[in-house]
Amino acid sequence: MERSVLFHTRVPLYALHGRNSCPTCGASQWFVGRIIAECACCGDTLPINAAVRPIQAQNYGNIAA
Repeated sequence: MERSVLFHTRVPLYALHGRNSCPTCGASQWFVGRIIAECACCGDTLPINAAVRPIQAQNYGNIAA
């Protein structure tokens, strides 16, 4: 049985309160949504860092399905 070792890789995230450069093209213009941010120049997407939005993350438990 072949096993592989998983290495932790750094996943780029969009920080709401910081300077963000696109990891693909280096631009700093973004279209920011609720879940992802899209680079205005090349269209690359980054997930928004949920750690800077703790109040919204707590409200997810109150949503009834």
